[in-house]
Amino acid sequence: MSKVLTAGNLCFDFTSFETAVKFDNETNSGLSAVDFVAETEDTLYFIEVKDYQHPKSNRRSEDLEMLREALQTKRHNFVLQMGAKIKDSLLRRYAEGYIFDKKIVYLLFINLDLFGKHERSSLKTKIEDYVPTGLNKERFSAFTEISFNVVNSERLKEHKIFVIETEV
Repeated sequence: MSKVLTAGNLCFDFTSFETAVKFDNETNSGLSAVDFVAETEDTLYFIEVKDYQHPKSNRRSEDLEMLREALQTKRHNFVLQMGAKIKDSLLRRYAEGYIFDKKIVYLLFINLDLFGKHERSSLKTKIEDYVPTGLNKERFSAFTEISFNVVNSERLKEHKIFVIETEV
């Protein structure tokens, strides 16, 4: 099974991972889902991809404005959706019988050069309120703590995930 998966015009190389699958597909049964789920020996990754630099997109300025608005609005739809994606993805994996015995990492990959480190950090803080990062281990013993971050392609490399742009 190939460990290079696509989302839009981007390919994600998960060669160093034990498994990697496209998770956002027609079998989600009405749940929202992250784009990819991948595993290493000790970590389960949930990765959501937002490619705002797709060559065929003419909405780059609108996308940037939407992200900046999300930073200013208390309960912005984008922030709520990113929280729902990890919750629904965890629920789906749990319903499939997955045993959560590894560290869990949720990465939101935003491909938009104009959205810098400070803005990614601020967005991370907003979304963290909707990501179950600090689960009560007594009540939710099936899940470990969840690490969350908003990343660009350079930060993905730190997790040994490599992004390749393809021709469209």
